[in-house]
Amino acid sequence: MKSRRKFHGFLRKLGWSVVIWVLAAFIFGFIRVWGVETLPAFERVIPLDIPFLLLQLSLLGLSIGVPFGILDSLLDSETIRHWSYWKIIVIKSLAQVLLAVFSLWMLVLSNNRIDEGDISLINFIFSETSLLWILYSTIVSFFIYFLQVVKSKIGNRVLINLMLGKYHSPRMETRIFMFLDMKDSTTHAENLGHVQFSSLIQDGMKDLTRAIIEHKVEIYQYVGDEAVLTWGLRQGFENLNCLQVYYTFLRTLESKKEYYENKYGFVPFFKAGVHLGDVTVSEVGVIKREIAYHSDVLNTAARIQGKCNEFEAGLLVSEELKDNLGNQKFIEFEHIGGISLKGKQQLVNIYKVNLI
Repeated sequence: MKSRRKFHGFLRKLGWSVVIWVLAAFIFGFIRVWGVETLPAFERVIPLDIPFLLLQLSLLGLSIGVPFGILDSLLDSETIRHWSYWKIIVIKSLAQVLLAVFSLWMLVLSNNRIDEGDISLINFIFSETSLLWILYSTIVSFFIYFLQVVKSKIGNRVLINLMLGKYHSPRMETRIFMFLDMKDSTTHAENLGHVQFSSLIQDGMKDLTRAIIEHKVEIYQYVGDEAVLTWGLRQGFENLNCLQVYYTFLRTLESKKEYYENKYGFVPFFKAGVHLGDVTVSEVGVIKREIAYHSDVLNTAARIQGKCNEFEAGLLVSEELKDNLGNQKFIEFEHIGGISLKGKQQLVNIYKVNLI
């Protein structure tokens, strides 16, 4: 299942890369052909009949889009994700220059007129059009990578919604929220000191990344040693993402047990509370805009998470969430009972989640 998900994610990234670069090649070709009067490189290498031009531009886009998508996937490793933003952008953009030259090489090989000796490979690579293509593709790749950095900073959905202005006016949505918090964080902070404890939080949240990507999580907030995760109903219920993200995260921490014990003397444990309901979503702020959720749903999810220590549970969920998930083959819901949560007049039924 995991390998299939990773493969589908790779295909999506590859597909978008091909679409973007074919479109970029078409824009470049049309500007060069119809934007100036004399084009030595295009006139000698690409006959200016429309079908053949479209074919060559498609090949140009494919020859850079396919390796670009593959390279982007290969460079999207856990190690590289932890680099500083400027280093990621610069290194990926430099790699893009090599891809631009490769795409030109593919274009030359595809043209029989080169084989007839009309123009040499070196002359074509250093022609005006070729050099402009290298510059153009580098700028395009830099822009793409910049957007990727922004997306990783604020989230894909948030970026799209901010650009579209979807939440200029408050609107209602039904969403799932998980409050994920480090157990015994106060004790750890006292024992480790502020600097080491901050490093521990950094490592923990970095190791949460794999689970976030795999289970289609939207990060709402990081607050101290706590992360607030959210899903729409479809994404949250799909493959039990709203629960499986927790266990994927625990497995990741366990796989790095030696690292944590050597650096901090223990492996951190996280507890979580999950709830769903209607929330008001709105765009707030002017200088630093963000999408905010307002509802008692968030307070309830936070209170449920706060009961984990009391009931010696790693993961607690509300009755509303449990009823919407229905019976599950590999998960057991153990009824804790109706409990009183701070700020709530009515009792809230919660369940302890156990893997079978």
